[in-house]
Amino acid sequence: MRSSPCAAALQLGGALTAQADNDVYNNITRHPRGDDVLQADTSYCSQLLGAPRSGTPTSKAYKSCMLARGWRYSHTVRERASRDHMYPIPIIPD
Repeated sequence: MRSSPCAAALQLGGALTAQADNDVYNNITRHPRGDDVLQADTSYCSQLLGAPRSGTPTSKAYKSCMLARGWRYSHTVRERASRDHMYPIPIIPD
């Protein structure tokens, strides 16, 4: 099965502009907690309210949920996909 050059260009263009948003939360409890607790609390709030979407601000409700669980929102880090981490699209000659 061959893919058209247009479809390959669309896939490549989408991969080049892909980005991910990572929210950073600080522990506000008086005892140390690890990333496993942060992941569990993030999972809880995501199931309750829906996960924050890349490219949109994190909602107040989500930040409040995390605050209630002992995590204060700090900032969002945007990471753009680099060409080094992309899966190459093979070009098959005719």
